[in-house]
Amino acid sequence: MAVNDRIKDIGTIRKWVREFSLFGEKTRTDFTESSGYRYAVNKSLKLLKGYLTEARDDNNCKHVFLSVDARDIAHNPLFIYFKIHAFKDNDIKLHFVILNALADGQYKTIGQVYQFALNSNVYDVDDADGAGKYSDRETSDDAFDDDDFGLPLNGMDSTIRRKLEEYLANGILVAKKTGRKKVYSLNSCSIDLKRWIYAIDFFSEIDPLGVIGSFLRDRLDRTGGLPACDPFVFRHHYVHHVLDAEIVQTIADAIHKHCSVVVVNRPMHQNNSHANLKNEVVPIRFYHSVQSGRRYIVACQRANRQLTFLRIDRIQTVSLGGKVPDYLRYYENANERLKHVWGVSDIGNRELTHLEMTIRVSSPDDYAIKRIDIEKRHGTVEYLDNTTARFSIDVWEDREMLPWVRTFIGNIISLKCSNQNFIDRFNHDLSKSLKQYTEGMI
Repeated sequence: MAVNDRIKDIGTIRKWVREFSLFGEKTRTDFTESSGYRYAVNKSLKLLKGYLTEARDDNNCKHVFLSVDARDIAHNPLFIYFKIHAFKDNDIKLHFVILNALADGQYKTIGQVYQFALNSNVYDVDDADGAGKYSDRETSDDAFDDDDFGLPLNGMDSTIRRKLEEYLANGILVAKKTGRKKVYSLNSCSIDLKRWIYAIDFFSEIDPLGVIGSFLRDRLDRTGGLPACDPFVFRHHYVHHVLDAEIVQTIADAIHKHCSVVVVNRPMHQNNSHANLKNEVVPIRFYHSVQSGRRYIVACQRANRQLTFLRIDRIQTVSLGGKVPDYLRYYENANERLKHVWGVSDIGNRELTHLEMTIRVSSPDDYAIKRIDIEKRHGTVEYLDNTTARFSIDVWEDREMLPWVRTFIGNIISLKCSNQNFIDRFNHDLSKSLKQYTEGMI
């Protein structure tokens, strides 16, 4: 049955889809973890259809590619992975039984929902959660009073109880106490989603938790509330970020609750599948590179409070840690330190490095004179005239600035740095490049 053809956990396939997206040229033998490869391919081919394709090379090796052109799509196709779930046949029946029992908007006890299930003839199949056969017996609300005190239930009544609590945790239902009994009702929404359709459309494609917006779009689609044409087209669209939504949500929840997180991540250039690193850190904020699309967690080490930057797409799992009593101190110290961090590296230097670079261009319309102001980050730019500008900055770690400074070669008329090693590295790279060019011309 199609309903059983489901992926149970987004974590089991997250790494595979990223591999298809970033390393589509690889074959099965090139993957560091081949377990589950065929399963992931088969499921993804069904779900992504025209986006995931297979091809063979001259050696008859099969390659799997995920090819998505952001200009040709209006909505992220990877949202589909959050809209599937593993369940048994009886889970589907019980889902509709519970929703139908509460469809009138009234609060009902577990006994009333159970009686509705008996009348719906779903008690003659195996328990969805493995509790055994449902018993065909009459019951009343009083039969469920003991459950309010934590006593165990058996059979179908226990399953309904678990399902109601699951739907309550997911926000599908609301509950309240009436005397000693807990009663449930559907969680109604009075917001007119049609008035927010353009905001929902934009949110679903650009926000790290845009999958929420995609679910809202689906609700509007069922009621005919979507516009005739999509209003947004994105030039740069990093669609694979949606696979990290659960990780981002957990970290954001930890920041909100002032808790630590336990992160299991794979370090860079590490091919050993057993070399994952487990670390407890205090999350501070998210960094998102508009140039590369990479996303990071800015966090503090619990032991020494040193800043650490963790790439989100390298995180395998993350879980909520304990409460951090002095979280605000971590937060303030980290943000003070970040004022002088250029990129995503901080080795813990205690002295700032001062750098000054003066550039000159041939025309005031030269983009280099504008770019230095656009990309200065926390540095300052002083315009000496229409074609000359001086850039100044204080950073803890100057190493990451070197590639950026190199992009101004040909316009630099003065470069000063309190760290002589920076100047030496720059001159060495410049001499090496010059040598390669001159040898090539000869």
